[in-house]
Amino acid sequence: KDSEISCKKAIELKSDYHQAYNNLGITLQKLGRIDEAEKAYQKAIDLKHDYVEAHFNLSRIKIFDKKDKQFTLMQNLYSNKGLSDEQLCHINFSLGKANEDLNCLEDSFNHYSEGNRLRNKSLNYNINEDIKIFENLKKTYPFIKKNSLKDFKLAEDLTPIFILGMPRSGTTLVEQIITSHSSVIGAGELSYIEQFGDKIARGKIKASSEILINFRNSYLKKLKELCKTSSIITDKLPLNFKYIGLICSAFPEAKIIHIKRNSSATCWGNYSQLFSNKKSFHYCYNLNDIIAYYSLYQNIMHFWNKHLSDRIYNLNYEELTENQDEETRKLINYLGLNWQEECLYPQNNKRSISTASSKQIRQKIYQGSSKKWKKFELFLKGKFNNLN
Repeated sequence: KDSEISCKKAIELKSDYHQAYNNLGITLQKLGRIDEAEKAYQKAIDLKHDYVEAHFNLSRIKIFDKKDKQFTLMQNLYSNKGLSDEQLCHINFSLGKANEDLNCLEDSFNHYSEGNRLRNKSLNYNINEDIKIFENLKKTYPFIKKNSLKDFKLAEDLTPIFILGMPRSGTTLVEQIITSHSSVIGAGELSYIEQFGDKIARGKIKASSEILINFRNSYLKKLKELCKTSSIITDKLPLNFKYIGLICSAFPEAKIIHIKRNSSATCWGNYSQLFSNKKSFHYCYNLNDIIAYYSLYQNIMHFWNKHLSDRIYNLNYEELTENQDEETRKLINYLGLNWQEECLYPQNNKRSISTASSKQIRQKIYQGSSKKWKKFELFLKGKFNNLN
């Protein structure tokens, strides 16, 4: 609400302030007011035709038709030789989505590919760095486990629920389901586990009970600052799957929900999305890197499930959408919460959502979304054939 008021005040002071309209659109989109967000983004574009961020934001929440003026405008911008690589990247992802809506799938794939190439070029990513990180995580875990806090008396009034898995696997939907319960507050995607724990998890800081207690206290202090009204709080940062061993050792009371989605759908979801956070998703902008990273994810999840099967609740996204009632009840039961019917209607949850799923999540749960990638199977040329 504060953000909405600030944007509107800025517009009152300067009626042609295109950035304020774009920021207003972002705020309204987070709040689920999609129609109003569309109008705000469109106003930003009307004021500045080459405002690529507004084009991108609008393209993600609308369905294009062949007579769409924005589509024509974006095509003209794409032909403009004066755009920077960053601007071209945004326009390509926007045109990828528009052409997908128009069922021009080859054009869509080509634009997604060009957008990914441009983003990848700016990041200078090397998958070997992640290979080393994942190896270190597994090597360090036995030392962390030795110092586990399970035998300590950890009287706390907070219980974190970690919702994790690959990006675009359904973590936002699961958070919406859980936070539909009156006892749970959603904190969204928090960076604190990585911020306070990455060096411990990778062995850069030697684990001890004192180190784990400090890590635990630093994290819980941040949670208390964010959520003062609830004792059960969700942290939905997908890539926290890397830190499951550390989380289990420092938070014996924590609940851990791992979302597993169809591998091809997940990998395509990563490739077709331009993430606003450049830092965390370096692997996303090259198909070979995505496939290699997905293999690293599978490998470390196998490792965690082998050592910590009693601590991880593995939830299959497709089963959740096909058997919503049964899977939701099992999930709420795992969390030790009393049943509330509202958990079956996550689309009615009015909390603010900042992720790429902010529009889809306002709709009823539907089946078949994991098959959407198949439209592009011809152009992928067997890239996903060895995924499982």
